[in-house]
Amino acid sequence: MLKRLKDQGITILVSTPYMDEASLCDRVALMQEGRFLKIDTPENIIQNFNRPLYAVKGEDMYRLLHQLKETRGVLNAYPFGEFHHVVAQDETMTEDLLRTALQAPMNTEIKRVNADIEDCFIYEMQV
Repeated sequence: MLKRLKDQGITILVSTPYMDEASLCDRVALMQEGRFLKIDTPENIIQNFNRPLYAVKGEDMYRLLHQLKETRGVLNAYPFGEFHHVVAQDETMTEDLLRTALQAPMNTEIKRVNADIEDCFIYEMQV
């Protein structure tokens, strides 16, 4: 239904807390407490996310989250599905350095990932 209206050139204004829905829009305004954080296309917002981002998963996720938040070089860490997403301060943070800093066992999964619109929103709320 909405796609058909859009194809007819009708402007549609959507308000949603669901970032997967927002990513389907032509333009988004990320807002927090009535304040605009970013206004652009979802692609541009994601493309301008300029921090290394890691997904981390381990046995004790609660403890792991607290460790991540206390790790030097980590700007933010937050639950994201079955992983925690970790925003690093800069490119000097690598998977190996993160594992070493956490003193993480080998079965802890750490991988670099690409940001999505939700990561961008969470980051913008912090700056």
